[in-house]
Amino acid sequence: MKLENHALKLREHLRALEWAVRQDNQSSIGFHASAGSVEVLSILLHRLMKVQLDFQINHGWFKSKGVLSQKMPFDFPRKEEILRLMWNIEELRNPLCYGSPRPESSIDEILESFYKIKEIVEGILGEKLE
Repeated sequence: MKLENHALKLREHLRALEWAVRQDNQSSIGFHASAGSVEVLSILLHRLMKVQLDFQINHGWFKSKGVLSQKMPFDFPRKEEILRLMWNIEELRNPLCYGSPRPESSIDEILESFYKIKEIVEGILGEKLE
């Protein structure tokens, strides 16, 4: 996918997250934090020229460290920290999206992880992602 399409998708997820937080919609929060974090990472990897345009990240990769190491064998700044946060988002995603209502702490944790990834990537790239 082209870089500008990742940026467009990220804007959609950011708007949807704002709406979901206002509506206290945990399913949407789980989905958009997960999908949005994939877009943020995609933007980083494309900008650093670590991947080809047709490289597509699957959020499911972050459920298995073995799969993840196969799919992303290359290095990039703050890789371990970013991947740890992505892993955390995926751990929280399905219970928020498909489970019974989760405690507020789960919602806070997934949002904190998403916004931390965004902050880290903005620091690496030297620009705001919006």
